[in-house]
Amino acid sequence: MIKHAFCILTLSIFTFLSINVSAESNPSFVKLLSDLQYLISKKQYEDAYNKSKLHYEYLGEPNFDYLLGISALNSGVSAPAVFAFERVVEDKPNWYEARLFLIRSYIAANNLPAANAQATLLVNADTSPESVKKAARSLLASSQQKQRLSERTYDQSIELAYGVDGNVNAGTSEDTILLPNLGEFLLSPESKSTDDNYLKLNYKGRYFHPIDQRSSFALGVNTDWYKFNELSEYDRINTNISGRYQQKLNDNTLWFLQAGITPLLLDGELYRTETSLTGGASYKFDKQLSVFGSLSFGLMNNTFDEKLDNSFYTLNIGASYLSQKWYQSVSANFKNESANIDEGEFNARSISGIYYQVNALLSQQWQVSVQTGYQWIEYQDEHPLFIQERSDNLLILSSSLRYLVNKSLALQLALNYQDKSSDISLFEYDRFDTNLSASYSF
Repeated sequence: MIKHAFCILTLSIFTFLSINVSAESNPSFVKLLSDLQYLISKKQYEDAYNKSKLHYEYLGEPNFDYLLGISALNSGVSAPAVFAFERVVEDKPNWYEARLFLIRSYIAANNLPAANAQATLLVNADTSPESVKKAARSLLASSQQKQRLSERTYDQSIELAYGVDGNVNAGTSEDTILLPNLGEFLLSPESKSTDDNYLKLNYKGRYFHPIDQRSSFALGVNTDWYKFNELSEYDRINTNISGRYQQKLNDNTLWFLQAGITPLLLDGELYRTETSLTGGASYKFDKQLSVFGSLSFGLMNNTFDEKLDNSFYTLNIGASYLSQKWYQSVSANFKNESANIDEGEFNARSISGIYYQVNALLSQQWQVSVQTGYQWIEYQDEHPLFIQERSDNLLILSSSLRYLVNKSLALQLALNYQDKSSDISLFEYDRFDTNLSASYSF
């Protein structure tokens, strides 16, 4: 059996060699090559390609494959060109022109990793002539540029939610307040906690643009529109627009610079605008563990009350851990808000916070997310009514359960809870918000 197979293999090799030898000495084959060369020289590539297709018995003969590849490539048929030049290079590895045409064919066929690998091989080869290396570098740059352009992405999603907010105005549960030297006052309904149902429409859009192998630019838009059933004065549109530039220093280190603006419209009118500039970096110890940090500077401009205008800076540090089904992160930040005018000094404050987040993939379709945080809020000056410096603590809890119907459609149940304590009872509240949503990505 083995002897029989060896005989068949030997016969096949000699048959292949005899075809090649006979082809080179065959007058009709020599005339075919001459005809193909003439048509290619006249840039009649489709005629040359069509003529080549009539003589597939010569496939595997390097001179024929070379001309077949050139005519196919210039006729816009990349796959046959790739196969033709691959056969040439396999048979004659030092035919550099064929290798350059193979790179062009890979680029035309959008097999950019293969084009990069083949071009890099020529650039680094000691035996490659300098002219070939120069051409290979040019093709490598073209391939990488096309690869970057193909990585441009624009992602969008739209979400519609129905929810119940247990404390729309973050109001207190107290009926009265006690003002120093003035006595006890009955609170108006606007100052007390009020619940209502709402509809929320969210739009997210993100454009990602690679600049080169290590740097990229991204533009993002995130808009929430809330429509309440009864409390229309709290209807709002909150939009964040940001631009981000990032660059990899190496495989483990990345830094970024981001600018953003966040206008808030309340009941159809511009209420406030926040602008910020953030710089930061992250470092990967391995595929799972990363650390990150950032520093932000910004301005808050309130249209209705200039005493709420402030300038701020925020320092944020943290670490994250990613496994096959789990993502966990822990972070801490410090924010300082300084009043822009003297009359607003009682609103100046510092906020320290710690946060923990975990996302888990329960199955291919079910995802769960839990976030918790705690903030210490210290005000810098006495409140003009209560004649004391205010100090608050805020507990934040949120969770969501997400079901992926398909790659584009998802359903989600979200629960959010806040509990704020203060040494001034007017500013104490608890708030529970729950909503059910459907989102579509496109």
